[in-house]
Amino acid sequence: MDASVHPPRVTHAHLHLDGWLNDDLIEAYPCYFVSEALAAAIQNSDLGGYELRDVEVTVSEDAPDSERAVIPGIRWLVVRGTAGVDDLGVTAIGQLVVSDRGLAVLQQGNLDHCDVEDYTTA
Repeated sequence: MDASVHPPRVTHAHLHLDGWLNDDLIEAYPCYFVSEALAAAIQNSDLGGYELRDVEVTVSEDAPDSERAVIPGIRWLVVRGTAGVDDLGVTAIGQLVVSDRGLAVLQQGNLDHCDVEDYTTA
């Protein structure tokens, strides 16, 4: 991780889960991750401003067996776009910003623990 820039630049991601809340979008600052199902929906759309990569995922031994059993495959959503310009972008402080089209695609997944707010530049 390159912490000389903000948000930090990550070249290799390892996601360690303590449990599973069943959301298809996960934030682990400064990275975003999506379930394989949501990754497929994103890939099948014509959205721009992102790249999907493989990610190493580990699960805490303390995670309940009932949660461990339902954790889906996960992909790293590398956001390349500009916030407020591209379908997927990140602000200077690392917040994910999506277009209306991007939100419609993300909402094909479960976002129960995701805060959605209007994006303003002022």
